[in-house]
Amino acid sequence: MKILAIDIGAGTQDLLLFDSKKKIENCTSLVLPTPSKIFAEKLKVMEGDLYIYGDTIGGGSLTQAILRHLKKGHRVVMEESAAYSIRNDLDEVKSMGIEVGSKIESNHFQELEIQEIDLPLLQDFLSHFGEDFKIDVIAIAVQDHGVSPKGVSDRAFRFENMERMLRGDNRPEAFQFSEESIPAHFLRMRSAVKNVRRTFSVPVLVMDTSFSAILGCIDEVSGPSLIVNVGNGHTIAALLIERKIEGLYEHHTHELSPKKLEHDLNLFLRGELSSRKVFEDNGHGAITLRSFYGDISVFVTGPNRDLFKGTSFKFVYAAPGGNTMMTGPMGLVRAAQFRFGTK
Repeated sequence: MKILAIDIGAGTQDLLLFDSKKKIENCTSLVLPTPSKIFAEKLKVMEGDLYIYGDTIGGGSLTQAILRHLKKGHRVVMEESAAYSIRNDLDEVKSMGIEVGSKIESNHFQELEIQEIDLPLLQDFLSHFGEDFKIDVIAIAVQDHGVSPKGVSDRAFRFENMERMLRGDNRPEAFQFSEESIPAHFLRMRSAVKNVRRTFSVPVLVMDTSFSAILGCIDEVSGPSLIVNVGNGHTIAALLIERKIEGLYEHHTHELSPKKLEHDLNLFLRGELSSRKVFEDNGHGAITLRSFYGDISVFVTGPNRDLFKGTSFKFVYAAPGGNTMMTGPMGLVRAAQFRFGTK
């Protein structure tokens, strides 16, 4: 079985071409700049009014580049699907000075097409290294808050959806969607599948990057464990007991100091951390279904994992297949194996 796993974060996109006939160490892997950064760099050298069209992708660096372009006095018009990359509420997008609409017939407008995944480019690149790209499954992880109802915080909406999934099936392998089961409010996930469908017809599954990282650590877990993914944007922690997720905590990484993180996680493990408290602290939320007391194994991953060096936790850095950057892709591989019942 060959699985192309693509985990797209705020800083990098991590790719693994998993082949069950090979040792994991011999499978092709890549760590590349995230698409948002690539398009932001392209925008830096563009001048004049701009029309941006294409997929819904992660905003991040692209959003900041667009705002800088606007400050130069240029107009920016975005196709609706592309505009959702900036915010899930198009009124918020417009409030930034970005126009949302169709292409304007004018010689003054330059054009920029954005997409989260460029499979033809990847196929061509890998062909030079002997990879035939005969893939059985494509698995993609992106961070998707979902389009929340008017008046509802996207942070609260995101965590409500996470809690709903947790209470429905708390096996870490279950936090995924097939192409047909992606909820309508997850525009970025749905856009990623549409992107794949332009060139490939193989089965596709999608996950949130928070859960792909958790699942990627699962092979290292034996007893009760705390898995923490300290990402560029979000920090998420999962309490695992008997290989099931019994609690979730999510906060913005930039809001956390080592002391604050340690304080929150100790309360979280005991089931004493209020979700409202986390939300009011500019985080997302916390829920503990089954509290835990005593010694616990702690596995840490993510680009900002060194935050843990300032805590008193005894921890290890997760490195599935010997590569800490493949935590997300390995989670996607495990999700695909779970869904399609094969290794």
